[in-house]
Amino acid sequence: MTKRKLLLLAIVVAVAAAAGITAVVWSTTSDDSASKPCDIPNSIKEQPMSARTAPTSGGIVVEETGVSPSGLASMGAVLRNTSDHIAYRTRVTLKVFLVVNGIPQGPLQGSLMTMEIPVMLPGQRAGLGRPIINVNAATKVTSADVDLQTTTWLPNGALGGFTAIADTYESTSRVGLSPPADSVRYTERSDNCRALSSRRTGVVFRDSNGKIVGGDLVPPDGKGNPAGTRYEPPASPSCAPGERSTWIVPLAEIPQTADDKRTELYSYCDLNTPSPDVNDVF
Repeated sequence: MTKRKLLLLAIVVAVAAAAGITAVVWSTTSDDSASKPCDIPNSIKEQPMSARTAPTSGGIVVEETGVSPSGLASMGAVLRNTSDHIAYRTRVTLKVFLVVNGIPQGPLQGSLMTMEIPVMLPGQRAGLGRPIINVNAATKVTSADVDLQTTTWLPNGALGGFTAIADTYESTSRVGLSPPADSVRYTERSDNCRALSSRRTGVVFRDSNGKIVGGDLVPPDGKGNPAGTRYEPPASPSCAPGERSTWIVPLAEIPQTADDKRTELYSYCDLNTPSPDVNDVF
């Protein structure tokens, strides 16, 4: 190789090395996410519209409902956002139909039957439920449904980096006390850049065939535990960034027909807590 070629090669290597050093320095500073502000807004102006129909196509649909067959009956339901918009603070009313002494009754009424789902991203599912009535020889629950009311439709991306909370079932403890002290433990993971406001956790119970046999909407992190019960507190509050093992205590006894492994949890995490909060009426 001639001296001219050797000199040219040395120059190329030197330039490449310098470029490599420059690239390393640039990538180190540009990937520093700690310096980036959190883009999840603290509030959104609500403009309630029909939850059934989004501005483009699709809307909120009720995928499944079900009730527990005995005892203090509860109902459960799963909803889905089939649109390409974000559904913010979706209000729904549970409808439960009864037969009392053989006579069909209209749906149960009252504020306890109304609740609000904070955020449903496009394609996201949300479960909910509540205890409804004591079932006995004279009173039977024939069916249950969810009446979709209003939501605020937002363009996809309007909540910045907001991501859905991931809930993974861990275990069930059936205590058999009165009042019920059953509990469900689960792992909650939030990849959001700031702490959100917890507005309870929805739980849906299913039998071995996958049919919904009840549900509830209760505070997470063991709040509402019966007196005298002790649990290890979670590593951080519900809806905070990161991962934690936490639990709920349903208001009613977990249905005897429920297959524990099929239990579904849904953390209700909002931008902030409204006042008054419709989910805290009981």
